[in-house]
Amino acid sequence: MDIVAFFQQSAGKWSSIKSNHHVDTTQQQSGRSTIVMTLVEPTDPTVLDLCTKQGQDPSQIAAAAQLQWEGTMEGTTKQETNTGLIVAVGQPTQGQLLRSIGKFGTATSGGNYSFGDGGEFILRMDDKDGVTTERVWFESENVRLRHTKIEYPDGKNVVAFCSEVRILPPKP
Repeated sequence: MDIVAFFQQSAGKWSSIKSNHHVDTTQQQSGRSTIVMTLVEPTDPTVLDLCTKQGQDPSQIAAAAQLQWEGTMEGTTKQETNTGLIVAVGQPTQGQLLRSIGKFGTATSGGNYSFGDGGEFILRMDDKDGVTTERVWFESENVRLRHTKIEYPDGKNVVAFCSEVRILPPKP
C-alpha cells in the first residue's frame, strides 16, 4: 500500500468505537464517533496554504483530505465536533503528514508516515508533549483498525484502540 491508496481507501463516512487505557493508572475510557474523510485535490488553495505555512514544497504533495468528526467519550455528555485537513508530502511509502485543525485552519504538529511490511500505515509524531505512534490497517474494504500509543516525557503512557466500520462509501 502507498499513501495515495491509503487515502483513497480511507475516504467515506466511518463509525468508530474507541477504547483508551491509561497504562500507569489503569484508568479506562471508551467512546464513539463518526468520521468523514473527503479527498481534496492537491491544488486546492487550503492545501497549498497549509504547505506554505509549514514550509513544504507544494510540488511534493502526494494526497490530501478534509476530515470532519463528532463524538463523545464515556463519562461526558459533551459532543466533540471538529474539522481538519491532512496533507501527505513526500514519497508514496514515506514522508510527512501535515495537519490543520478547526475552521481557521490552524497548523498543528504533524508527523512522519511510512508503511509496515503488512501494508499498515504508521504515523510517528514527536513534539514537546511526547511521542505518539499510530498504526492503521484494513481488515477489509469497510473495516479499519487503529492503534495509538502516546508516550509522555514524564514516563506516563496512554494506549488506544479503535475499530471503525465504513457506513457510507466516498462520493464519486
